[in-house]
Amino acid sequence: MAGSRRELGSNTGVTRAGFIGLGSQGARMAQRMIELRVPTTLWARRAESLKPFAGRAAVAADRVELGRLSDVLGVCVTDGAAVRDVVLGPNGALAGMTPGSVLVLHSTIGSDDCAEIVAAATAHGVEVIDAPVSGGGAMAAAGRLTVYVGGSDAAVACARPVLETYGDPVLHMGAFGSGLRTKLVNNALAAAHFALAHEAFALGNALGLDPDQLANALRSGSGRSFSLEIFAGLRSFDAIAGHVGPIMSKDIGLFAHETQGSATAPGVLLEVADRFLALLHHPRNVGADEPGGD
Repeated sequence: MAGSRRELGSNTGVTRAGFIGLGSQGARMAQRMIELRVPTTLWARRAESLKPFAGRAAVAADRVELGRLSDVLGVCVTDGAAVRDVVLGPNGALAGMTPGSVLVLHSTIGSDDCAEIVAAATAHGVEVIDAPVSGGGAMAAAGRLTVYVGGSDAAVACARPVLETYGDPVLHMGAFGSGLRTKLVNNALAAAHFALAHEAFALGNALGLDPDQLANALRSGSGRSFSLEIFAGLRSFDAIAGHVGPIMSKDIGLFAHETQGSATAPGVLLEVADRFLALLHHPRNVGADEPGGD
């Protein structure tokens, strides 16, 4: 395919996948691609990240070669700066990508970073879709991540066979940027649910309710949620603050930034999400690094 234009959404040949970002979640996403026999090429900034894949996937010599060997290239690194580093510039993956191929942004980054990457990709003849995920490493290993996708119909159709190796459901939310905005609303709501679960158990304790019985009752009632399930098993945020805090600090910060000037202010949703960040001792911070890069 080198030197030729790939027709988006065509079914000719086998889709070759590339992947950058072999952290706790990304490694499992790459593992699913390999298990389901998608021809896969990997690249990582740290050689030790590639050791579990020795003999099981091709390894590119550099980012440019990775781009050249990928019809669909997924990026799942820490933040906007990391995405720009691995994608853009003369030594970035985009420089090697064939016109007509698709760049998939799994990282949760801001719209400004997205706009810079899309402008560079468009000039190179490459389409970009935003496809942040929800579910974590265990769900990735099971092929059950929720993938929120934004982009053209043709680009999403081209990438879907790869996305569906680790995602179920894969939800096409609309034009480019829709996936990112969906992920930010989802995480703001999840954060708010965590804060409310904390308050519910505190109030239950004040009312003299047995916490184990309350947990069972809430799990069975109309107030149940994914966040409640997690908090009911923990009863505090101490065990998850170190991992979840930086991720939510970044994502809630991005949510606040992306909703500035919108027709509907985030209002109480942002206020309650900020309460969760306070309980984690991680105030909102746009640009905070997300654990689990390569």
